[in-house]
Amino acid sequence: MQTLADICRGSDILLDVDISDKRQLFEYAARQLGQRHALNAPALQAALQQREETGSTALGHGLALPHARIAGLADVRALFISLKRGLDFDALDGEPVRSLLVLLLPRDTRAPHLQLLAEIARVFGERPFRSELAACRLPGQVDSLFQRWSDPEPSNDPHFMLDSNRYFLDAEASLRPDYSVRRKVTARF
Repeated sequence: MQTLADICRGSDILLDVDISDKRQLFEYAARQLGQRHALNAPALQAALQQREETGSTALGHGLALPHARIAGLADVRALFISLKRGLDFDALDGEPVRSLLVLLLPRDTRAPHLQLLAEIARVFGERPFRSELAACRLPGQVDSLFQRWSDPEPSNDPHFMLDSNRYFLDAEASLRPDYSVRRKVTARF
């Protein structure tokens, strides 16, 4: 399975972008993705806007995952954008969106891409990840963060750490994107 780090590298990370509304955001993202991957920017913009009209792609906590299925696309394409100021994205928590991962997905394959969307939503839902992401000032820092939090093995939880010769257990509850509770357990030895 592809991971966040596989689909979004340093050159796909744009920080402090000055955008004033969703239309401008989708136009900008479509132009960037079109230039980078030789795709039709107006068609990408229309697909992203059409998907957003079916329901907000905001995940909450100032994050959004706009995405669209594109005919003829062979692989997932991604662009991470952080904004200078937040945009209203009709998020359930009411927070304006400041960070977005824009995804273009192949139209013909579903299951692996649904897993990828779920994994990205899970990672973006983690408070420690969001805190680190908010502190990033350079594309390389975001890329490094994506590398650390991406793991193709679901059993490899980034919250399981081995440290020193002591052992203690710390648990924290976090809300998943589907509103179920996930317990994170940190064990240190």
